[in-house]
Amino acid sequence: MWQVIGHERPVHLLQHGVDTGRVSHAYLFSGPRQVGKLTLALEFAKALNCLETERPCGQCRSCRKIERGVHPDVQVVELEEGAKNISIDAVRGIQNGVALRPAEGRAKVHIIREAERLSESAANSLLKTLEEPPPSVVMVLTTLDATMLLPTLVSRCQEVDLLPVPTRTIETALEQRLGLDPERARLVASLAKGRVGWALKAATNQVMLRHRAELMERLVLLPQASRVERFAYAAELNSLWGRDPEAARGVLESWQSWWRDLLLFRLGMEDLVINVDLRDRLKVQARLYPIETLFRMVKTIQETLSLLVQNVNARLALEVLMLQVPRA
Repeated sequence: MWQVIGHERPVHLLQHGVDTGRVSHAYLFSGPRQVGKLTLALEFAKALNCLETERPCGQCRSCRKIERGVHPDVQVVELEEGAKNISIDAVRGIQNGVALRPAEGRAKVHIIREAERLSESAANSLLKTLEEPPPSVVMVLTTLDATMLLPTLVSRCQEVDLLPVPTRTIETALEQRLGLDPERARLVASLAKGRVGWALKAATNQVMLRHRAELMERLVLLPQASRVERFAYAAELNSLWGRDPEAARGVLESWQSWWRDLLLFRLGMEDLVINVDLRDRLKVQARLYPIETLFRMVKTIQETLSLLVQNVNARLALEVLMLQVPRA
């Protein structure tokens, strides 16, 4: 049984390939961060190497080894800490392994996380492996967006798109699998925005939700901040962007969710809000802004996120954003 939350269509596609023996030599899993791409890739590896009739069983020696990350025929390649790209040496390591027969399984599975991080030389070198892989080798690349990869890489893979998982599906899984109480499961599932990985982590990590509550409290008060305070916060975010772009992006996305929720309240669509634990404050704050102002703020934050990804002057972009925050 596939230990995957949601993603029924991708699971069906991969299971059909395993059952019929029509497995592609290479796959490209595309989808948002923490949506479940690596989990799906590892479950696929289990299905390919499972020792039981109903694959994957999750209980046999092969499945357990893959779960623990110690199966000799399943390799996960990812960006090394402090590195900007996945190096050509990492790809050469894959190529050396591809040349060997499986040590104990049916198939050798090589998973490359964040394939958009491949250096140009690494990506070009990987092309050779994708063109003529041995029959016992399956490559799985994961990426945020297929358009971020070389078209020649994409063309050699079977594409599998992973969409955000419905909130209700995540909520049910948190209650049934982890035993979360309904209120907490609903909050975590809503905040996850379809990201199963984030939900599972937050469900068992009190610090994450406490940090998020403190962050939201600060962001909610920004409209009342002075210009000096706004610039100081822009400088703080700029510093965070330099150290940890992912964390800075998370701050801006959380802020965007607040303004989006205010807009939904003004439109009479409060059932769709993300920050369900802040409904009372949202209801009060939503009355203080025209719909056009709320819509513009959601759009402005999204534009700022896009600019930051394009490597503009981060400090300037964040300062401009702070100046556009409307006062209640």
